[in-house]
Amino acid sequence: MRITGVSLTNFRSFGETQTIDIAPVTLLFGPNSVGKSTVLMSLAYIQEILENGHCDPKRLFSLGDKPVGGFRSLVFSQDLERPIKIRIDYEVGKTILGDYASEVEELASHLGHSFLLMPDIGGSINNGAIEIEVAWSKQFARAYVRHYRTWINGQFIAQVSSSEDLKDTRVSELNTDHPILLPEANDEWLEEQGYSHTIMPGEYLTGFEEIIDGLNPNAMSLGPMKIPEGIATHSRRLGDIALTCRHGAIPLLGRHVDVRLAGKDIDDMEKHIDYLVVRDTLSQILVEPLDRLLALLKETVFIGPLRLIPGSDYTPNPYPDQSDWVDGAAAWDLLSRNPNRNKDAQALIKKTSEWLSQSDKLDAGYEIVNKSISEYADLGSHPDSLGFLEQRHVYFKDLKTGINLSASQLGTGISQVLPIVVAACSEKPGLVSVEQPELHIHPRLQVELADVLLREKEKHSFLIETHSEHIILRLLKRIRQKSDNELPEGYPSVGQEDISIVYLEPTKNGVLTRRIRVDEDGEFVDRWPQGFFVERREELL
Repeated sequence: MRITGVSLTNFRSFGETQTIDIAPVTLLFGPNSVGKSTVLMSLAYIQEILENGHCDPKRLFSLGDKPVGGFRSLVFSQDLERPIKIRIDYEVGKTILGDYASEVEELASHLGHSFLLMPDIGGSINNGAIEIEVAWSKQFARAYVRHYRTWINGQFIAQVSSSEDLKDTRVSELNTDHPILLPEANDEWLEEQGYSHTIMPGEYLTGFEEIIDGLNPNAMSLGPMKIPEGIATHSRRLGDIALTCRHGAIPLLGRHVDVRLAGKDIDDMEKHIDYLVVRDTLSQILVEPLDRLLALLKETVFIGPLRLIPGSDYTPNPYPDQSDWVDGAAAWDLLSRNPNRNKDAQALIKKTSEWLSQSDKLDAGYEIVNKSISEYADLGSHPDSLGFLEQRHVYFKDLKTGINLSASQLGTGISQVLPIVVAACSEKPGLVSVEQPELHIHPRLQVELADVLLREKEKHSFLIETHSEHIILRLLKRIRQKSDNELPEGYPSVGQEDISIVYLEPTKNGVLTRRIRVDEDGEFVDRWPQGFFVERREELL
């Protein structure tokens, strides 16, 4: 899964809905305090809701336990009447979403039962979106998920809703005319029923609708289906489907949906098989996208603007967690692992060292050296009952002098850029979010840092909040070189689709976002607000 867009409504400085297109490399520009970090915070907020159920969090763990002040501080203008809406668009990628497919077909065949065959929903999903709407209940003085909506392949498919008391949670809208909810061989079924191919939706019950209606204790109802894009052209026929949820309208994650339909018990096997069809289908469209999103968010690296410079007494954490990335400590922890016992550590140290030392990369003039005190002092097998001599340290070998230096002996810039490089070199694919990567970094190193992002874009997506003109200039240069067939040897292909440059500007009604498009020649298609950087001509010519 890869995130392709984030839309925010009534979240912090965002009032009216604004959409940020997420590319493999996304740069967020704008004045100070405009809300660039808010985009990163929205992802952490969604993670907090899905993982811990905190709709009113005082702190966000994934951002290093950052204080956020709860729902009142998160909602636009601190207006409790407004609901927060966060929508995340995604591409599935190479992974087939099929965790909730069951063995219904095999069971039915064994029993000789003819049942409704649904499409391979997991294999049919190319892209989708989820939207979580968080509202404040005055009656219960708490925030809760009022609605959860999901789209598949560009079309709205379902909405889960919750009452304020959290006791009434249900599938309130289900677009049964969505292509993946039309049973297989639907055309043949229409012919068998004697229906014309010109029959309009709403004039008949599909096979899937008939099954749900036969299992649902809530009666069928008429009236237009309310979907976010507008009013459907046909009438709703299905009653609400009761659903067990958490925190309001979020289904239980990591398991099949608990739908309150007849057939759950195995006293009527044919009805039970029908129940399994509905359960598995709803699980695929409602639960699996949230499962995959949460897994992605838990692997997301959030690197803050002020990164740690470890002293000589720094004790690495052998098991760094997500919150340790905020100040960059996790990078030092990972580099401190024993490469003699851990192949992943060995590979990470080697790759990070190559980025720092090689002339076609950052060319910072240093190699990474990971040694224990015993190895450094050449003590061999000297006994060490307390393990002190085996404690490992990260050094930087100066390629000019051959001297090993500690992090505190280097200029600030190396320690600030290192967590970004380590995150980019990590083998775990995911989203790497960085606030102001350019702080304390020389302009030349800023330029080269752009290459780190581009050369690792196949494995990670990068969401960068920045003021650096140097980073964007290198991105434009690489796109131009691709167009002119002048990319350096071995450099991955780079196109305008690989970057998204988003400018945020404040207004009295909230932040407005504007994507600055780039053409294949590395030129801006759209006018840059208030002009562009004076260094542009120097880099492009």
